[in-house]
Amino acid sequence: MSEVRGPSADAAIGVAYSTNQLGRARELLTLFYVLRRAVRFYPVEHPATLSAVRDFKEAAGRFHSEGVDVQVSFFEGELLFGQHLLPEESLLFDQLIREMSAIGVGTLTICRGVDAAELTRAAGVLSADSHEVKRDGGIIRMIDQANVPHVIVGEVKVYEQNRELDSSVEELKESYEGAIELMREIDTVVRRNQTISSTRVKGAVRSLVDNVLSNRSAMIELSGLKSHDEYTFYHSANVAILSLALGSAISNDYRFLSSLGTGALLHDVGKLKVDASILNKPGSLSAEEWAAMRMHPVYGAQEVALVPGLDRSSLVIILEHHLRYDGTGYPARVPRRPQRLASRVVAVADAFDAMTSRRSYSEARVQDEAIAVLAQSAGTALDPALTRLFVSLMGVYPPRSVVRLSDGSTGIVLRPGDTDAMRPVVRIIADKAGTLIEPRDVDLASVEGLDVSRCIDSADLNIDVEEYV
Repeated sequence: MSEVRGPSADAAIGVAYSTNQLGRARELLTLFYVLRRAVRFYPVEHPATLSAVRDFKEAAGRFHSEGVDVQVSFFEGELLFGQHLLPEESLLFDQLIREMSAIGVGTLTICRGVDAAELTRAAGVLSADSHEVKRDGGIIRMIDQANVPHVIVGEVKVYEQNRELDSSVEELKESYEGAIELMREIDTVVRRNQTISSTRVKGAVRSLVDNVLSNRSAMIELSGLKSHDEYTFYHSANVAILSLALGSAISNDYRFLSSLGTGALLHDVGKLKVDASILNKPGSLSAEEWAAMRMHPVYGAQEVALVPGLDRSSLVIILEHHLRYDGTGYPARVPRRPQRLASRVVAVADAFDAMTSRRSYSEARVQDEAIAVLAQSAGTALDPALTRLFVSLMGVYPPRSVVRLSDGSTGIVLRPGDTDAMRPVVRIIADKAGTLIEPRDVDLASVEGLDVSRCIDSADLNIDVEEYV
């Protein structure tokens, strides 16, 4: 399991603010921005500095008098006030977010009891540039040396607790099956107009995050499991795993991955509010039916917003997963704004799993065809950088793909190659005549002249992939 590194465990826990307090967040952030600028350009005793310290202390003091600390988080272009995502402020304070992230500040907490002298010293550290921070040994060392006990900084870093062994196959499967069972429960709960259990969601997501961090390749392999009869449940679990696999290639920040996993697992919960006749219609949807279908991100965000205790940033993922990289998707945003990073991650995972699953209105694509479609969508529907990273994780021939090799034999892909996305590790199960043989594993990167020709549909060969992997 990973944890956010910092001098206080409380710094990793999002404070819950009232509506009134959230309304004062922008003022506080503006004053913090002014304070950093004043300390950077004027001496400590200059009137501009003294005024900036006084104004910020007064604004923070209003929160302290109400019994809460001031907590702001900066990560991947996002700004959170406690546990609350601030979409508009994330745009307004883009420069501040980038500057704080550049010096390694993930979370900043101004605790009750802070005085003006502490704020001045802390502001001196937090106004440093990245070169100064690197030269002086990092932001945590600098803040410790500044003697500011009421100012807590959490780094944009994680560390891994020691694990002697990777998760066992049984643990991985238990985590996967737990996510599917949770989605079955949520289906029942939502249809009865009851509230989803945040405890159950957090437990399932925590298990998925831990197991992806422990054994990403094995979890990716599990995500190849499909069920036509329970498509929604399996799809939700698969998208969560694939999103976490892709997200963990960007950052191992546990808070980021937890929010990502929650949004990914619940991304389609709004479909439970769409009429089943529309969801399962085998043919094309009418204009009215398509309009109803396009509402599912909104329904989902509304449903999850009612769940107390869940990370609010996961709502953005649910709302945005069909927004598209170019902003032309749904629901439409006015004014148009880019998808958040986590939403772009889930969009890639969602597209791949949907294409490789059989649904009432479409057959499953073979895996290499789905990968090709992803590549074609890069830059329009999907983030091109994330798409490239996803392909590098999955390989051109993802795990569980049934493939025809250049010598005519048939194999099942176990995992991508370490050095070449075109040359995976394959379990050969049949010779060129189609006769089943004793399975043998071959790393194509180490065998000259043996390549994958194409993916084939396991149903065409009457092969049960599960028997071989």
